[in-house]
Amino acid sequence: MLKLASFLKKYWLPAVLAPLFMLLEVAMDLLQPKMMAGIVNEGIVKGDLGHIAATSPKMLLAALVGLLAGVGCTVFATIASQSFGADLRQELFGKVQALSLRALDKFGTGSVVTRLTGDITQMQNLVLLLLRVFARNAFIVCGSFAMAYSISPRLSVILLAMLPLLAAFLIAITRLTVPLFSKMQERLDRVNTVMQENLSGIRVVKAFVRSAYEEERFGRANGSLLQASLKAARIAALNTPLMSIILNFSIVAALWYGGLLSEQGAMSVGSLAAFLTYITQLLFSTLGLGNQLMTISRAKASADRINELLAAPEDKAAPGMEPAERHAASPAICEGRLTFEHVSFSYDGDIASAVLRDIHFTAEPGETIGIVGVNGSGKSTLAALVPRLYDATEGVVRIDSRPIGEIDPAELHRHVGMVLQQAHLFSGTIRENIGYGKPEATMEEIEAAARAAEAHEFIAKLERGYDTVLGQRGVNLSGGQKQRLSIARTLLLKPRIVIFDDCTSAVDLKTDLLIRKSLQTIMKDSTCLIIGQRIASVEAADRILVLEDGRITASGTHRELLRQSGLYRQIALSQQGSQQGA
Repeated sequence: MLKLASFLKKYWLPAVLAPLFMLLEVAMDLLQPKMMAGIVNEGIVKGDLGHIAATSPKMLLAALVGLLAGVGCTVFATIASQSFGADLRQELFGKVQALSLRALDKFGTGSVVTRLTGDITQMQNLVLLLLRVFARNAFIVCGSFAMAYSISPRLSVILLAMLPLLAAFLIAITRLTVPLFSKMQERLDRVNTVMQENLSGIRVVKAFVRSAYEEERFGRANGSLLQASLKAARIAALNTPLMSIILNFSIVAALWYGGLLSEQGAMSVGSLAAFLTYITQLLFSTLGLGNQLMTISRAKASADRINELLAAPEDKAAPGMEPAERHAASPAICEGRLTFEHVSFSYDGDIASAVLRDIHFTAEPGETIGIVGVNGSGKSTLAALVPRLYDATEGVVRIDSRPIGEIDPAELHRHVGMVLQQAHLFSGTIRENIGYGKPEATMEEIEAAARAAEAHEFIAKLERGYDTVLGQRGVNLSGGQKQRLSIARTLLLKPRIVIFDDCTSAVDLKTDLLIRKSLQTIMKDSTCLIIGQRIASVEAADRILVLEDGRITASGTHRELLRQSGLYRQIALSQQGSQQGA
């Protein structure tokens, strides 16, 4: 947790003022029993009404000062904790943006969301707790012991005997609960994952009438979280009753021993009453500290999970070069020549389970390369290596003869465009979605990109045209319309290298043909990789690569491959049969 304390440095002033105001509030509270003892001993026992009249306004003033100090503590503690949480959340979100897809795959979407929300909320609440409630209880424990000791050192021996026992008990409870709270957060990750999968695929769930199954699946995850929560709660529940036994025993012992001292005349009645007030405050504040340690234990589990995400490796830097040096020395991408030099890739880093093996080819500037293969042959994985969504396990991917690891990521992504099969749109207008990669684009540029992607016609028919607001993930558009907007978004950037990953799968053949004709004109100077399930999408390419089990098994033009590659010929014939049947 100490690693995350650095996020409080910017807010050191409110973080310091909050406990200082709390110290003032506690000091005023601790004065009250002392002044009350004086009223009993001097005013009531001795009948000195003047002492009562003189002391009462002081008690009221102390109460008022304590009230104002408490308000000040709350204000500054809230400022510090909320600012701390906001900065930590921003830092963690930025870290997620910098992580490689390999790292994100490892954590999982549900876990990342939980860390960004629930875990950070736990840390935010911890800061508020430490600066306000924990500080109050800690000050009361120390202040009450000091005041009690000043009244009767002999009676304070009881407190000294109880405190080590309490400390040992709290340490034992804390060690037991921290692993259980970690398990709770892991189970919460699973609940969030199931919920997100269900919501994102709700149409599939309803289409296949699988609501009952999804409820059962969520129930299993929810029940697992419940069991972990109950196990942690059962141990945490021991805290209050066991500590109460110790505390109540201490109060009874103080009453008995204090009564003896009062009978012997070694202690006045008012002093005994004040001592009992202090010991009660001390012991109940100790009980409060014990309960707060449970919160700290849970926050520690959250802190460990946040630190794990913050410590996750980002995209690899070029070997032997610091990021700043690499970016400063990285020239612009000029030609767009793309080379794969004996590239192999495995998702888990183990070359034995590689999904791509010894990929070797060069795409010259302005050349269009088609990539075909059966499902699972590694086509999309190959495409993902170019913009460094993943890094090659073996071999080198080069652009203009430079390894892509030496190219500034911003420069790389500015000149490498990629259109995915699963078009992802953001909530906002159509204009904002097309201009996502180039916010400064003019309306003329946006419209030209939409025309090239054969999207302008359907956009113009919408009531608000380019200002039409899209729902989350473009829910109010068809699959083909979303793909065309995704294509327009990439074409607007006019990248030197553009990758079309089966991005017209939801588009009819006529529209697909029109889009390809537009691309031949607009992207004629760009290096194009076209991944397609349809042979019609790649047959006009300058060269076509056939992927089979992660290897390039054939290369050539459409006509050459029909003669040379059995797999390519089989795919082409099967699609011709489907089209004729349709």
